[in-house]
Amino acid sequence: MRIRITFSIRRSRLLPWRYPELLIGLFYRWVYAGNAVFGQQLHDRGWQAGGHRYKLYTFSWLQGAAVQPEKDGLRFTAPLYWQVSSPLPQLMETLLQGIWKEPDVALGQLLLRVEQVEVLPEPTPDRVPMPLRTLSPIVVSTSEADEATGKLRKVFLSPEDPHFSRVIRDNLLRKAHLLGITLSEAEVYLLPVQVRSRLVTVHGVQVRGYEGFFTYEGPMSLFRVGYQAGFGERNGQGFGMVEVK
Repeated sequence: MRIRITFSIRRSRLLPWRYPELLIGLFYRWVYAGNAVFGQQLHDRGWQAGGHRYKLYTFSWLQGAAVQPEKDGLRFTAPLYWQVSSPLPQLMETLLQGIWKEPDVALGQLLLRVEQVEVLPEPTPDRVPMPLRTLSPIVVSTSEADEATGKLRKVFLSPEDPHFSRVIRDNLLRKAHLLGITLSEAEVYLLPVQVRSRLVTVHGVQVRGYEGFFTYEGPMSLFRVGYQAGFGERNGQGFGMVEVK
């Protein structure tokens, strides 16, 4: 399930460049308002598969009628739009309950009001390869041994890396397993068409992702997992949301 939230602006202020961190806080504020016990479980544990932990939701970055970049952040013109998705009905129902309880919210010093919430239809792609556009950057990484110390370190992969699609596939398969979807073998290719790199700081950690246009080739069941729960990693921090173009 995917929803699109439309906001009006009650008090206009500059949003800091790190505003995706504020969206994480807003998401959990609403989930806790809907069901505090479920919200705590989601925040603290999520779900685990293959030694990896997943939250099984993702969200877009903000879109506005106009966005003006300034030295210290972004100035948005209403209306603002925010998309959130998850394959878990309980999560989305809890989120919606929280939204209706608390429609007036703050992102930093920016005061917003929820004006509309729409449930978006699931895409029914009729083209292969499937054209996609990111609504938040896709993050893919792997671990490799440091030559000097021998310790494992995280390496962010670009879409040009030959391992990029494999890591995407393995990630989707683990999420699918959590959702009761079993595929013994699957080939997945997420190929760049026109992308750019974005280096983002989230809670003090630098994260490199890629945004723009991709094509997807692979099973539709895995595409739906990626569409609803996010492609790549750090989906719960607002990475990996796509739309079909």
